[in-house]
Amino acid sequence: MIDWDIFWKALGVIFPILAALYTFIATRRKDLDARLDARDASVNSKLEDGDDRMDRHENRIARIEQTISSMPGKDDMHALQLELVKQTGAMNEMRAVMEGNAKIMARLEIIVSRHEDHLLDGGKK
Repeated sequence: MIDWDIFWKALGVIFPILAALYTFIATRRKDLDARLDARDASVNSKLEDGDDRMDRHENRIARIEQTISSMPGKDDMHALQLELVKQTGAMNEMRAVMEGNAKIMARLEIIVSRHEDHLLDGGKK
């Protein structure tokens, strides 16, 4: 039959081993759950920070797109360039007219000086 003395001795050895094994697994599970909860909180925090950053980036991109859409395009710049060329041509024409007027004024000054000299000297003779 069963030798109760050996049974109780074996049970006295096996039960503490099973209790230690259960305690190890249970506390290990709690530590693992705590670490996973901490990691989940960290991941959630990082995801929220990432969402905030994405929202800020989206706002910045929208502002940049709005600014760029209100800027002149290549056709506008080309039209502006053509108008500047026209203005340069008009300025060159004005310069030529002004030079001509300056030459006419120089000749008129010479003529007026001669008349003055003639009138001043003519009265003395």
